[in-house]
Amino acid sequence: MKLERVRKRDGREVPFDETKIRDAIQRAMLAVGEGDLGFASEVAGVVRLSLSNRRPTAEGSASGDGGAPSIEEIQDLVEHALIELGRASVAKAYILYRDRRAKVREVLEVHRSPRPGTRAPRVRPSDEGAPVAWSKGRIVAALMNEAEVARGTAEEIAGRVESRVFALGMKRISTALVRELVDNELVGMGLESALRRQASVLLPAHDLRRLLQTPARPLDGSRVAGAEDILELDASQRVAGEVLRRFALEHVLDDATVERHLAGDLHVVDLSRPHLYLWAGLPGELFASAATDSGGAHAALGECARALHGVSQGIVIEGAAALLGPLARARAARRGDPLADWMRAVAASANIGGRRIDLEFGAERGVEVLERAIDALASLGSEACSPRMFVDETALAEVYAARRENLEAAAVLERLLERGQIVPTWGRTGERFAAPGCQRAGRERAAIYCAGAVAINLPRLALRAGAWREERLLEGLAEVVEASIFALERLRAFQESTRGSRPHELRGRIMYAISPVGLREALSVLGDGEIRPEQGARVLGLLNDAARRLSAARGLTVAASAFFGERAAVRFAELDAGLPQHQQRLLFADSSRAELGRPYSSGHRLSPAPGFVPWAAEAQMLSTLPVGALHPLPEERSRGGLLSLAESSTRFFRLRREPGATEMPAVQRAAVEAATPLGLFDSTPIAPTDPAARAPQSTPPPVQPN
Repeated sequence: MKLERVRKRDGREVPFDETKIRDAIQRAMLAVGEGDLGFASEVAGVVRLSLSNRRPTAEGSASGDGGAPSIEEIQDLVEHALIELGRASVAKAYILYRDRRAKVREVLEVHRSPRPGTRAPRVRPSDEGAPVAWSKGRIVAALMNEAEVARGTAEEIAGRVESRVFALGMKRISTALVRELVDNELVGMGLESALRRQASVLLPAHDLRRLLQTPARPLDGSRVAGAEDILELDASQRVAGEVLRRFALEHVLDDATVERHLAGDLHVVDLSRPHLYLWAGLPGELFASAATDSGGAHAALGECARALHGVSQGIVIEGAAALLGPLARARAARRGDPLADWMRAVAASANIGGRRIDLEFGAERGVEVLERAIDALASLGSEACSPRMFVDETALAEVYAARRENLEAAAVLERLLERGQIVPTWGRTGERFAAPGCQRAGRERAAIYCAGAVAINLPRLALRAGAWREERLLEGLAEVVEASIFALERLRAFQESTRGSRPHELRGRIMYAISPVGLREALSVLGDGEIRPEQGARVLGLLNDAARRLSAARGLTVAASAFFGERAAVRFAELDAGLPQHQQRLLFADSSRAELGRPYSSGHRLSPAPGFVPWAAEAQMLSTLPVGALHPLPEERSRGGLLSLAESSTRFFRLRREPGATEMPAVQRAAVEAATPLGLFDSTPIAPTDPAARAPQSTPPPVQPN
């Protein structure tokens, strides 16, 4: 009966290969100086014929109509055949070779080295890392399961690796070294796709030491700390983040996106935690007991701490007025403010968890609780992890109107706006700001997540287009937006496959964001040094519209966002400093070397914009965005302190709704440039852009806050 299969030492059955018998005999003949290599083929044929004609043994291990013969049986037959054919010296060499390999297999031990990004096996702690005997079959199984390699190819690779390992003569070897040997064979055979699926994601020892030895950047107490800055205070988080970043570049994103990311055309945000969502907007209504007593807010804080495990940057408690109302009305028996104590607990939770916990205040419940929350937040001082308050434009205008006559109260509001602890927001009927990258519909009550974001390098697009070539810039922007949508689609597929890594995830709607970076610099290049807000409005309008339209075709919800661009602004500027276009501008004195490499602007900041009152340029540009947040504030220090931030923000919202009244009159512009104490908005009106409507008024009407 024809012999078809043989049984390996680990119990697997593989196809019978006569060439392996011939090769083993040839090695034995070469060891004793025998030159008749054709004899090896004859002996292999004799062995095959003997196996085919043998009857089944009592154990059923022979060939014929019984079970497949074992490797040991075949080797015994080879020895007998060599002796019977008068080649005793060759038989001795074969026996010694066989015995040497058996001893190596007995001595060789393999240590399980932990694989980054995977769970440890379920074993007793005392057995963790215990050595196991060498087995070529495990390499075959790993190649078939992990790298999706065909069995024949896997056995060939495993055989080559085994030969290399035995040649080393080592008693112990780590699985990391075995994987390196396997990777080397995959490269040699040109199996690039299999190598990518099977390759380990490891940190070189030098890089690991560098990450552990480099001190974390201290948090800046003058402003609210970013979520990534908080998390990187922990050295172990930096190491884990670097491993995950390399994994994301190799296995999550496609090659085209990785090239764009590394080149600086775009920046996929927070690749150090690709399996987690970025932000979550959680309605205060999800915390059932929040509205009943003052203990509800503290109970909600525990729920927020659990929700932090599913995001990488933070959560926003929406409708915080209802949650904090009992605390704001409570009268503590002891000295202190219960609301301020709760704010301190929030800051401590954010610091420990490495994520932000922020609050959102709408205009539907009045401003009494908001006023108390502002005072409580101010009492924390310069705490970098203290919560931010996203405040609707209407509520902020009411708070400013109530505090403008009280210098001390107005100073508190001004200080929080300056530090970024109060972030003004706006929306429209049926849609409002919920969290960074998240927008909530009218009666929507579930959680909302911003699962990913991409920052776009606008100055590079402007440099490629050139001055006065807006259409070319818009064409390039549409192309990069489409590439960003594809990157977010790949990120979504990966997050869906790793749902188990977010054990406390609440059911909700998923959104994504695209963030423009360097908007001011791009408009300056496009306008040949002059900033035109109407061009910025068209750029943002196209970005937001293209993001929504292209993402809807792929089943995603993507919108423009002012957040997520701070780190990209630094990276983009450093990469762009060596562009030929920048060097050409430097040659013709359009810029200075000090400007090259300086971080780009992030968010929607255009100020200072010559010819416009503070924040008027931003108001005209942002008239095309129905929902958004002023982050960072478009503050203009050069105006000489003539205007408070609170007054500027309330005026911004009126100008955004009336984009025609944004240009600065000549007399007002002269006062600003001379830094005179002229009250810009108390005694001088804003002139409309229509020249026919710029006739001087005998008595300028006072401007009231909106």
